[in-house]
Amino acid sequence: MAINGLIVPMTTLYFLKTIGDGSSRPELLLGGNVIISLIFTTMYGTSARFSFMRTFGVLDYYATLPVSKGLLVLAVNAGFLVLSMPTAVLTIFIGQWFLGLDISLSPVFFGLVPLASFSLSAVGAFVGVAAPNFDAANTITGILQFIFMGVGPVLLPEERLPPLVNLLGQFLPSTHAATALRHTLSGDYSGSFYLDLAFLVLFDIAAMLFVGYKMEWRRS
Repeated sequence: MAINGLIVPMTTLYFLKTIGDGSSRPELLLGGNVIISLIFTTMYGTSARFSFMRTFGVLDYYATLPVSKGLLVLAVNAGFLVLSMPTAVLTIFIGQWFLGLDISLSPVFFGLVPLASFSLSAVGAFVGVAAPNFDAANTITGILQFIFMGVGPVLLPEERLPPLVNLLGQFLPSTHAATALRHTLSGDYSGSFYLDLAFLVLFDIAAMLFVGYKMEWRRS
């Protein structure tokens, strides 16, 4: 968790700051790398956990209990959220020192992180259950992680990306989570903040309904 949630975003931050021109948009780099921290922890961890539970029949046991599928995903996500929150906060503190920013965390930040975390965990849970085995789930999750990082203005500004990439990014939770997070770090809640927040809420509700009604967890 420490390697995926802290070292990976810190390496990305260092690369873009020193080799690229990330110093012109430090708040974008910091917000994007916090989302990377969440992507590499909650999404990968949830996918691996559900793949493990399906392989060893644990989901068959849960299917006999009066517990909804969506709540099970939410419970697993809550566990990984507890583990990923310290790395996300450390990413902010180390990143603001490295980028020379002055940031104070607001309560809105701690409300936004669970919304972003669950949207990524829902995708990870679906991959873990739908993949034929653990190796396939690991590979698919790795591909999706880089799609969530690279499609949309997560690490790079919109003007640096092709129009098609920006368009596709508007349908991904990582884009809206990164944009909303930058608002919380800067304390400026004007502009698209509430639209990004509404997208994450609607995406999480849709993911919960999809998990509850469309996913088959029993092996045929």
